[in-house]
Amino acid sequence: MREIIVRSMAGILALVVVASTPPGSWGQVPGPESFAKEPETPVELWGAIDYLVRTGQSKQAVPYLEKFTKSNPDDATLITIRDKYGPGSFLRLSDYPETKSYAHPLVEKLTAASRKVAADPQRVRRFVEALGLSGAEQDYAVSRLRESGAYAVPPLVEEIAKQGYSTPERSRLVHNAGRLDRSSVPAWIAALDSPDPHLAANAATILGAIGDPRAVPFLTYPAAAADSSPALKTAAQRAIASLTGKPFESQPTPPAQVLVDAAVAFARHRFEMPSDAVLVWKWDEAQSAPAPSKAVVTEVEEYFGIKLARQALKLDPTNRKAQTVLLGLSLEKAVERVGFVNFPAKDQATFATALAAGPAVLADILRAAIADGKSDLAAVTADALGKVTDAKRLAADGRPHPLVDALSRPGRRLQLAAAKALVDMAPSDPFPGSSRVVPALGRFVMNQGQPRAVVIDGNPTRGSATAGLLKQLGYDASLQLTGEQGFQDATESADVELILVSHHLTQGRWNLLDVLTNLRNDSRTSNLPLYIYGPQSLEITRPNLPVDYPGVKYMVYTTDRGSLERQLGGRPAKLSDAERLDYAKQAAALLARIASQPNSPFAPDLAAAEPALTAAIGTPDVALSASTALGDVPNADAQRALADVVLDPSRDAELRRSSAQQLARSIQRFGPLVAADQEVKLVEAFRGDDDPELHSALGMVVGTLRRDPRPGVKAKADAN
Repeated sequence: MREIIVRSMAGILALVVVASTPPGSWGQVPGPESFAKEPETPVELWGAIDYLVRTGQSKQAVPYLEKFTKSNPDDATLITIRDKYGPGSFLRLSDYPETKSYAHPLVEKLTAASRKVAADPQRVRRFVEALGLSGAEQDYAVSRLRESGAYAVPPLVEEIAKQGYSTPERSRLVHNAGRLDRSSVPAWIAALDSPDPHLAANAATILGAIGDPRAVPFLTYPAAAADSSPALKTAAQRAIASLTGKPFESQPTPPAQVLVDAAVAFARHRFEMPSDAVLVWKWDEAQSAPAPSKAVVTEVEEYFGIKLARQALKLDPTNRKAQTVLLGLSLEKAVERVGFVNFPAKDQATFATALAAGPAVLADILRAAIADGKSDLAAVTADALGKVTDAKRLAADGRPHPLVDALSRPGRRLQLAAAKALVDMAPSDPFPGSSRVVPALGRFVMNQGQPRAVVIDGNPTRGSATAGLLKQLGYDASLQLTGEQGFQDATESADVELILVSHHLTQGRWNLLDVLTNLRNDSRTSNLPLYIYGPQSLEITRPNLPVDYPGVKYMVYTTDRGSLERQLGGRPAKLSDAERLDYAKQAAALLARIASQPNSPFAPDLAAAEPALTAAIGTPDVALSASTALGDVPNADAQRALADVVLDPSRDAELRRSSAQQLARSIQRFGPLVAADQEVKLVEAFRGDDDPELHSALGMVVGTLRRDPRPGVKAKADAN
């Protein structure tokens, strides 16, 4: 005996035990020559195929399989063959090399035929009518109705509704419906929404009898709601008791929390779906019965998640978790429908609802979205949160605000949205984490491409495997074998978004603590996501690292891409070239705005963005804003970068004029820091330029240089 499980027929041919009879050695098994007549019809052909394969003559079955396939039997014929010879007759073909190629196509065809027949309303009604006959006939009808799964429910509902509420006929129908299997549960859950309280109560009773505990959340609201009919409330409470083994009054979790937990499960994709395309059963008022509609998984999550969250709020209007799940799902699905770049422009209503929810709920959604790795949801939530939060609240409790935390979380859309929200709030005083804003914006000014990740591991094999997985997730990952090299790699590039460090560094002078100390003390890396990876026992053997180095997290070393993605909380968002350029322009404009507000708590940190701004001044679409911001950066590189632009006749005239004005302003504030040869060239440019506006701006530069007391400068800057 052997067990054969065939996935393609799950639910129809779940498990088949096939008895195999190998050719005997005691005599010759009769072959096709023994047939009384040559098979002609599809049923006759399959009879020959079944016999030959069962007796080990698979090679001789091939001509009959060819004829059978060419005959293209209809669904009814396939079902007749299945009922006569059993589904194992089809599955057995895969056991032999000669017939194996025929197995899968025929099994698929039989599966499709079985589904069509099972969903045939006339067939279902015929077996529903048989539920009023003898006990044996009822048993047979139930077994056939099980084959129809949820499609057996609408005719059953129609028949139940025809009967008087307390009649024996109705009771018999409800009893037999409770003998169906779990495949019918989705349609019975839909029947709970029937406006007929007695029919809804019957659905609850049937769900309790079928025994699928996944129905509990859907029974909870009618079991607890004050506006439930007595019949439905009683039936739902009894069903929950049957499914959980405890009376409804003794359930360990309050009803509202049961609903919230189920809504969260849909929001977090924790309900298993058979495929991306599924059927959703809903109550159809026109048909007075459950009806299926095709949907994708995200639509299923939205429908049930929002429905359950709303029911939780009806039971407990103050339940903040329910508010968070409801609004979070609404925002997430709105973004999915219209696209991130079109939100909120193409769905102002959902965005307005989010704004009206207030900062507390939005902050909860932001935290949850970050924890679940939903960076697009987090980004739109950050935008909304910034619009309704008082700037004074940023320093209210002494801890970084959720918008500040978002600056260093995975997802560039989220990071920019958080930075923009904080700048738009125009705080007047420093707050915890305010120094993170300018470095975050500096990363975007570079018009960064693929996000970078740095792996530090002295074991080349292990480190290369980890870097390889990160590349599969969408990172431009590099491996450095020593802590010193890893630190240099992480600090020299503005587009690093993630750092992974092995728990055991075997090369270089720096140990793990040296690496963590330097990465956390350097402003360029202090707020980047930083993981220590190694065995699962790290949390026990080195429990103090996350305490001594805030923000550091443990990660279990893995060679599985899915496991790494889950531990990281998702993949980096993929940005188009247009988005990257737009983000660079936005970041440069925000830095320029900060530069124009010297009393801003962000202004003292502009020097940290100088390398990015200096590089960005070479990008035409970003250069003007970058030059504006550079005027407030107090170092020589900033002034020299501005001077280079001013002196380059190939650059845009408006950019040259703006850069000259910013250079003059910078010299006024910080003194002349340009190179000596640049001073001379600036004077020469002033003397020779014939653009009136640029000439005036150059005059400002030369004038500020003339005030400098250094020997020789006045002579060089003398324009007369």
